[in-house]
Amino acid sequence: MNMKGSFLYWQIFIAQHSIMKQKGTKMKKDTDYVTLDPNTEHIKIHGLQRSGTNYLSHLINENFHNTKVLVNLGGWKHGHYVAPWAIGKEVHILGIVKNPYAWLVSMFKYWGPDKKLRIGPDLTGVTFEEFVQNRVFFERQRDIPFLYRANNPVDHWNNMNFHWTSIRLNQKKLCLIGYEALLNNPEQATKEIGINLGLKQKDVFVDSNNTFTPSGENIKQSEEEFDKKDYYLKAGFLEHYTPELLDFVNQELDIDLMVQFGYSFITQEALKEQQA
Repeated sequence: MNMKGSFLYWQIFIAQHSIMKQKGTKMKKDTDYVTLDPNTEHIKIHGLQRSGTNYLSHLINENFHNTKVLVNLGGWKHGHYVAPWAIGKEVHILGIVKNPYAWLVSMFKYWGPDKKLRIGPDLTGVTFEEFVQNRVFFERQRDIPFLYRANNPVDHWNNMNFHWTSIRLNQKKLCLIGYEALLNNPEQATKEIGINLGLKQKDVFVDSNNTFTPSGENIKQSEEEFDKKDYYLKAGFLEHYTPELLDFVNQELDIDLMVQFGYSFITQEALKEQQA
């Protein structure tokens, strides 16, 4: 496959349904819902990869009474909202969004040549500019065989975040938070989430400077420390941008979403100042 073609496809994940077919595994019936503890307030988390979903899940699980985040139960946390059809009931929805300029850099590093995990495409020889400006096609890693396609990663950021902001609930609530707000003041951001969703917060706030990874429906703390707070809050990620690429990203970004999330379009002047 030509990684630099104008119609660049990256098959990131192998759909689980094909694996199940090969193994002869029986598919779950639509009526076989998981039984959730009625005494626990369950919250379905959604957000793109590298947007802080694991960290946010840890904060919610640790700082509220009788509260449990559904990681991939009730639908892939990075995918479409399907909770009522997957678990048979509505639950609160908690979404997290990351500055799109930073998210693009994070995704390139996550899937790029220096990636730590053996997932994603082989991006050897692919530049950040090529990554951002080409078409994407990827599949769900496991459990739910969704396919996702977009003209480019910016388009994917637009599509998924618009989808999550468009969720309408009857008996539960939707709460959206910015990754940067979480980094800047995790205690205050967590408190505001609790107020919005009507959760009972514990007396002592629990936080950690370590990174987190999902382990089934639990969030596991790793031994690696998170030391990139200033990198994100002070726009260190702009070192990866050229004026031409910045123009491309600005043209692709959804202005309505940028306004809704409180993000400003980065100007050429701001880029020059940051890179000076």
